[in-house]
This record gives sequence, structure tokens and C-alpha cells, in this order.
Amino acid sequence: MSAAVFFAVTAQAQGSAGQFGELLIELETSVFFSVQSDEWRARRNGWIADIRSTGDNLPALKRFLVEFETHLNFNAASPVWRNRREGWLQNVNNARSIRDLAQQLILCETSISYSAQAQAWRSRRPSWISRARNLN
Repeated sequence: MSAAVFFAVTAQAQGSAGQFGELLIELETSVFFSVQSDEWRARRNGWIADIRSTGDNLPALKRFLVEFETHLNFNAASPVWRNRREGWLQNVNNARSIRDLAQQLILCETSISYSAQAQAWRSRRPSWISRARNLN
């Protein structure tokens, strides 16, 4: 592999990781504080900064996704999420790429009730889903 190809592939992977982080932050901003844990308010700004500084660190991005989901109250999720959550956590931990993790991000989003999200999310959601599906 030539140096130019290596750097192009590396830049694309880092770009996808950065895009994943921004999609995760965008999802978080769609959720009302009232359906998040009290501890989340104190952690949120640091969590956002951590995501933006993590680059292409897949294990860190996995932790940030799980951390976000963990701070959602169960009443924010669809009733079937409790039964699916264990498998979802395993899939997050087993993700080997940003693409794999993006699939779990989409599953996390679909578990959140519309009533737990801002009205504006409904119009932004199709574009968000499309961008998440297109991550490599």
C-alpha cells in the first residue's frame, strides 16, 4: 500500500469516527433532560468534550455510547428495550468497526420513545439515520 493510499484510508477512518461522535452528540441533544439521570447533567459537557477529543478510538466510542444509553431512564425507552438491552450491550462490545457501532447507535435511537425527544427530532431523524447508515 502506498503512503498516499494509507493516509487516505486513515483519514477516512478518522473522519468516520468523528462523524460517529457527532451523530451520538446529535442524538443526545434530541433527548429531554427530564428522561435522563440526574448525574447526567453534571457529566454531559465533559462527555461531549471527551467524544470530540477521542478521534478514532473505537473502545472509547463504545464506552460513550453505552454511557449515554445508561443515563436514560427506562421510561424513555420502548417497552421491549429491557428485553433487548442485554443483547445490544453485547453487540456494542463486539463491534469491530465504526460501521458496526453505527448500527448499534441506530438501535439505541430506535429504542427511545418519541415522547422523550424534542419535536424537531422527527424532521431531523431521516437524515440522521441516513448519515449513520453511511458510516464506514
